[in-house]
Amino acid sequence: MSIHELKRTIHNGNQAAHQAKRTLEQAASAAGSITELAQLTIHDSQDCDAEKALKLLLGIDEEIDHAVRRIDAAVAHANAYLTSLG
Repeated sequence: MSIHELKRTIHNGNQAAHQAKRTLEQAASAAGSITELAQLTIHDSQDCDAEKALKLLLGIDEEIDHAVRRIDAAVAHANAYLTSLG
């Protein structure tokens, strides 16, 4: 693989990473809406399963945030490598 091909591959990977980040951000938005509806639906519920499900929904934002930060770090490392290639 030539340097040119390597750089193109890294750029393509960065584009895919940016698309993944946008998709995750859209999922976070949808999850936020779903969480709000779930909170309204099971308000004052004593059902154990409903409470567990709500806790899981509330944790989605944190998981998506971690994934987005990992994507940002991967792109930053890829860009640093591109810079070192010249």
